[in-house]
Amino acid sequence: MDLSKHLEKAAEAVKRRNYPFAIGLYHQLLALQPDEGRARGGLRAALFKKAAQKPPAKVFALLGGGVHLVLATVLRLIGRHQAAAAAYERYLVHDPLNEAANLQLGRSLQRAGLDRSALAVYRCYAEQEPRCLEASRQAGQLLYQGGEFDAALAMFEQALKINPRDQESLKARKNLAAEGALRRTGLETARSSRELIKDKGEQRKLERAERLQLSAGEIEEELAEIEAGLGAGPEELHKLTRLADLHLMKPDLQSALDCLERATQLEPANSDLQYRVGDLRLRMQAARVAQAEERGEEAATLRARQLLQEARLEEYGRRVAQNPSNLALRFELGSALLSAGRHDEAIAELQKAVKDPRQQVDPHLLLGQAFRAKGLGELAQTQLSKGLETARVGGENAKLLRYELGLVAEEMGQSEVALKHFSGILEQDIGFRDVAERVEHLNSSQGS
Repeated sequence: MDLSKHLEKAAEAVKRRNYPFAIGLYHQLLALQPDEGRARGGLRAALFKKAAQKPPAKVFALLGGGVHLVLATVLRLIGRHQAAAAAYERYLVHDPLNEAANLQLGRSLQRAGLDRSALAVYRCYAEQEPRCLEASRQAGQLLYQGGEFDAALAMFEQALKINPRDQESLKARKNLAAEGALRRTGLETARSSRELIKDKGEQRKLERAERLQLSAGEIEEELAEIEAGLGAGPEELHKLTRLADLHLMKPDLQSALDCLERATQLEPANSDLQYRVGDLRLRMQAARVAQAEERGEEAATLRARQLLQEARLEEYGRRVAQNPSNLALRFELGSALLSAGRHDEAIAELQKAVKDPRQQVDPHLLLGQAFRAKGLGELAQTQLSKGLETARVGGENAKLLRYELGLVAEEMGQSEVALKHFSGILEQDIGFRDVAERVEHLNSSQGS
């Protein structure tokens, strides 16, 4: 059935801002053809524009569509994914920008085999909310599977702006670069990748490159092969990064760092390489701390910790300077500043990081610790309580937040409040830190 005329009619309604009519028509079209990507994307556009015109209230969204959200969750759990997708769509009429519901809709559509619709959901949401990592990444994967390599690359690049260390996106970008090389040489016309590989030894190398860990013999064999062919050609960058990967498998961190530093000299602006170098330097310094602790050398341990602290400040400060809008990096810098006792600077960074909707608990926890360190108990309680609201009940972060709230309450002379927080942890985990002793002490103090 050709839906073109109906799609045009719905699009015209959106242009005229007749959103209820457009939304209703898109729902009818999807009932007829659930994997009609144009209808699914058009519905998203209508819902987003309607929300921009009149932002929905969360309370009314739950009152009006909460039953659909519960139904969608039940249907998803029992494996009725297409029906779950329809229920999610009914809820999103009331709350179009709800990230969790949009992502669950995309997942349900994928599990139902409706990939065109899933792509429309992920892609539209990624365009509407460019800070949503999963939407960008999933849109990229579906575009890649469909052979739309340039569009897929754009999605993965967007994902890497959100989290430059996202391994799935980094790997996908690498694969897309290889696809681009194939297209440029005209080799994409081959019927399969195996037809391109006449040499079985070459095929074995490619398969080996996909494995995360090799045997000691395989590592040494490949190291020797690559090092023998190192030169000044265009492939040297790839060879150096592969050498680094092999050295990390051994593990030989210093040799891996040497290779990555040589690679950055070839491409100084390559942010992926810069991040790998920085991460490896931090890892090596953390290893020095652990080694000094194992030897029981107190002075060496203190010095190693100081150097690690300075290295974290330098590395995350550089990253934030390069990517000032990246809130995840702001959190890392804030954490490093807090560890260094630079509380005012840490608070400034963490107050930015806490605006990241994808990461709420940890920034509130560190902000609370920073305010507590400055003796600002009420501000600390506010931040820690906000973190506790979003933390998973019974999870490790929830216990940490409760513990900090207990400490703050003790320092403020609020013994009953402190006892309540410590007792709450004790009910879940009697071995958590020193809560048992603190509860006993507070109980005895109140009884005396």
